[in-house]
Amino acid sequence: MYKRMRVKKLGRTASHRKALIQNQLRSIFVSGKIETSSVKAKVLKGELESLLSRIYNSKDEDVTLVRDLLTILGNKEQVKKALELGKKEDIKVSIKKVGFRNGDNCELSLVEIVGFATKKKRAPKEKRVEKTEDKEEIKGKEEIPMEYDSKKSMLNIGKKDIKEGVKPVKRERAKSRAGI
Repeated sequence: MYKRMRVKKLGRTASHRKALIQNQLRSIFVSGKIETSSVKAKVLKGELESLLSRIYNSKDEDVTLVRDLLTILGNKEQVKKALELGKKEDIKVSIKKVGFRNGDNCELSLVEIVGFATKKKRAPKEKRVEKTEDKEEIKGKEEIPMEYDSKKSMLNIGKKDIKEGVKPVKRERAKSRAGI
């Protein structure tokens, strides 16, 4: 029986569970957020809050903390990022329910570090492409059947062109005995 159990087992062995949490901690310090199941998110939030509070309450150059962070996070760059992040006062960990996974209908949550600064990527500039059509050439061609025309070949018959303004067909729902 699970009486007064403090550990969420997550259906894994102890070593597998430890590796899972460690991998999620590494990825959340890279991007600032991670999407996972709600149960894993709650475990991750607890681990992350305890790690951040441990960093916040430590002295400036605590060697044992740096060594522990190095074993958890893997490389020195992430350890530096974690130490800078942990020293801030307004750092919180939030969980937001996102939806359900398609395969097994598991509830998904987004765990994010509030106050984590990320570089925003700029949208690439769109290049204008001018299309010129020579009407004289089109008129001069012999009539080609539609199935052999290069613009509307057999491969493009099923595809709808957005530029042509094709609107979706509105259909009524099937009326059955159960749906009435």
